[in-house]
Amino acid sequence: MTEQQQWEKEELDNGEDLKNLLYKYFQYWPWFVLGVVLSVAAAFLYLRYSTEVYSTQAKIKVLDESNDGGLDLSGLSGATSMFNLSKVNLENEIQIVKSRRMFGKVVEVLDLNTVYYSNATFKSSLYFNPDMPIKISWMESDVSSSEPPPLIEFTSVNQNTFKLREEVLGELKAKYGDTLAYGAYKLVVEKNPLYVPSKKESEVTDFLFKYVSTDNAIRSLSESILVEPVGDKSHVLTTSINGSNINRNEAILNELIKQFNQDGIEDKRLISKRTQEFVEDRLVFLVQDLDTVEKEMVTYKNDKDLIDVEANAKQLFGKEAEAEKKRFEMQTQLAVTQDFQSVLKDQDDLELLPANIGIKDASVNQLTGEYNQLILERDRLLVSATAENPAVLGLNQELSRLQNNINASVKAYLQSLQITLSSLEQQESFSSGKLGGLPQIEKEVRSITRQREIKERLYLFLLQKREEAALSYAITAPTIKVVDFAYTSPFPVSPKKKIVLLAALILGLLIPFGILYVIFLLDTKVNSKSQIQKKITNISVVGEIPQLPKSSKSVIETNDRSVLAEAFRILRTNLNYFKSPSSTSDKAQVVFVTSTTKGEGKTFVAVNLANTLASAKKKTLLVGCDLRNPQIHNYINKDKNEKGMSSFLNNASVEFEGLLIKSKFSFENLDVMLSGPIPPNPAELLLNGRFEEFIEEAKSKYDYVIIDTAPTVLVTDTLLISQYADATMYMIRAGYTDVKLLNHIEELQKQKKLKNMGIVLNGVKEDGAYGYNYGYGYGYSEDIKKTPRWKFWAK
Repeated sequence: MTEQQQWEKEELDNGEDLKNLLYKYFQYWPWFVLGVVLSVAAAFLYLRYSTEVYSTQAKIKVLDESNDGGLDLSGLSGATSMFNLSKVNLENEIQIVKSRRMFGKVVEVLDLNTVYYSNATFKSSLYFNPDMPIKISWMESDVSSSEPPPLIEFTSVNQNTFKLREEVLGELKAKYGDTLAYGAYKLVVEKNPLYVPSKKESEVTDFLFKYVSTDNAIRSLSESILVEPVGDKSHVLTTSINGSNINRNEAILNELIKQFNQDGIEDKRLISKRTQEFVEDRLVFLVQDLDTVEKEMVTYKNDKDLIDVEANAKQLFGKEAEAEKKRFEMQTQLAVTQDFQSVLKDQDDLELLPANIGIKDASVNQLTGEYNQLILERDRLLVSATAENPAVLGLNQELSRLQNNINASVKAYLQSLQITLSSLEQQESFSSGKLGGLPQIEKEVRSITRQREIKERLYLFLLQKREEAALSYAITAPTIKVVDFAYTSPFPVSPKKKIVLLAALILGLLIPFGILYVIFLLDTKVNSKSQIQKKITNISVVGEIPQLPKSSKSVIETNDRSVLAEAFRILRTNLNYFKSPSSTSDKAQVVFVTSTTKGEGKTFVAVNLANTLASAKKKTLLVGCDLRNPQIHNYINKDKNEKGMSSFLNNASVEFEGLLIKSKFSFENLDVMLSGPIPPNPAELLLNGRFEEFIEEAKSKYDYVIIDTAPTVLVTDTLLISQYADATMYMIRAGYTDVKLLNHIEELQKQKKLKNMGIVLNGVKEDGAYGYNYGYGYGYSEDIKKTPRWKFWAK
């Protein structure tokens, strides 16, 4: 055979193997149909009663405002911001959004510590808290967060009372607003003032609820909420959550966005507040420093007797000039007065005194005037009177007194002038000294003034920034921009009907296939002719005996048109090929019927083969040679201890003809010899020579001798007499004989322990990929039903 032909043969064999494999599974098509029906029905039930889960998404943009809330010192030359915020880091923002602190605020605001469900038998829906007619406040809970909370049933009794019921906690009836101790829980049930029943639905009066600890609620949100950036270079974040209640999903995401934005605003306010505190602290120190500088200026001016340097200089110059002028005047007064005093001292007689000479003392001028007035009066009296005139003497006394007074006044005036002159000279000297120290004073005043101006400027600047920080704290810009508020797709993400139904269809096919595959994988029995042919290539399968219903007859009768009869007719035909065509002997053909183990149907086949040969007008002898476990007696209603082959072998005096049983089947030309009583030494009996005599005598009287022998793997009886057989029909029972035993059959063939072996497969199913329909629809049997065209795998 060429390589091309070999390749074509292998391809053909592979195609046949695949076809046979498919037919192997197709014969169980009702199971596949049942699997698909059940799985699709289960899928419909699942879709009907499973809770639909929707996906809700929201998008936000994180704003990049580097300097918001920082202390901008740009008002000062060369200054920069003290709090320069970095660029947006989305990873940090994502961690903030998903932080327990954010989720905790959401749980608190939306009251997610209470979960409400509809009171349904199969499909329970999740309610959203604001949509419920009541509001539950959990005061205390002694239950550990690891313990599953009980599901409590709420039933509204009337406008004022309600009822709680739970299997373990029992039933409790109470009024709205009462503080209840229910098991390990302490709670208050109040009516929800914002609850408005939907127009389409009636008021909810019967539902279930349970307590969820804050930790568990936060953990649930953390597991269900997904936050991720839209792109690598984008500042937009997408938040999503899956849940069965659309309103609840959207409320959670919107509240999370609100809390995240508020948290950013609070951070900015915190910066503004910190800036304000910093400014306040600096203002305190600046006020102290400014006060210190002011006091230093006051002290310095007090010490230096200054108001203003320029004004003081002008004042000093004025004082010096005025002092000099007054000094000149005092010196003039002093000289005039001294001259006047000299006149008084040098005056001998009573004469007039100089008057109005510039003396500015009023008393001197007044006394001088009075004195001169009296001199003139005395001179008038002396014209008419003498010096001794009493009037003249009186005037003389008065003049003398006035003269003394004038001398005293002049003296006192001179002393006053001396003092004033001395004071003016000192004042003039002080002013001159002051003017000499003004440059140093001006320098020190400028230094103090410069410090005061710097601190005043910084003080005014911080006052301005304090107002700016207060304004920034009051009106803070948002930290995010909402691109899309929470929105929900109208199509649920699970369960997806098409995928579920497709998966159910596939699963309905896979489950029966898997079960059959495991069954076939674990099946170690021979089930088909092809298995035998693949394993044993040098032995032909000469017959296939169908598996009959229990109600069918087990023995062929006259003019039998059953499937069983047809199968044995085929076996009878194939048996002719075991006889050599060149053989001219008129002796019978001896056929051994054996098997590997008991129960494979060798007696059944031997009986029916003998009946089939007899129906062809062949003189046939059926012999039971299984001396250890005889079975033929059951087919003819005889006792198993009836005389037979063991009797012939054991006693030489027993005649062959005396052991034959005639007319026990439907054919007169069929004789039967039973196995006889079970001997203690079957093997020795078969070797004593009597069996050979039996064979020679039987062959001379019959056309066929069918011998039912013992199984080969259990005892050696069959192998001891195998040389007397012309053909050996080796039985294999479908669904009974183990595949491993085929090695034993092949070994018998290789070692030629059995002559002319042919395999008969017993118990083949009538229909199916590996069964055979005998009769071919030509009316050989009334029991045969024509296979429908659609049942193609059974043809």
